[in-house]
Amino acid sequence: MNKSLALYVALALATTGAFAQTAPPAAAPAPPMARKGPHKMKSPEQMAARRSQKMAQQLSLSPDQQSRLQAALLAERQGMTAATGPPPADRKALHQAMQANHAQYEAQVQAILTPAQFTQYTAMQQQKHTKAKARRQQRTSLAPNN
Repeated sequence: MNKSLALYVALALATTGAFAQTAPPAAAPAPPMARKGPHKMKSPEQMAARRSQKMAQQLSLSPDQQSRLQAALLAERQGMTAATGPPPADRKALHQAMQANHAQYEAQVQAILTPAQFTQYTAMQQQKHTKAKARRQQRTSLAPNN
């Protein structure tokens, strides 16, 4: 009885040790555009369509305005994607390219929207920036001081 119990314990320890030695192969993280699952990254076209629909509801855009806005959103997103291609050698140049792209987008939006809609749009953008800044401050205040 003792020999079989000892053999059983030895067998259990050996198999546990064998499983501990094999590690699953490390999978390289998927690039952002290739994520799978419920939080899959959308294409620039999908992002532009979704954002233009949301803005159409918020700003009461006409169908013509919505289609023109979607084209401007798509151009901005594609410009941002092109600017962030390979790792930048000069971060300052990347930042300037992205700012220029965004300024061009803002000029297009101002041309598409009526003055009242543009005022509402800038108020929405300001509110979005304020909320984001508050979230950042909250995160930094909750972060441990190492």
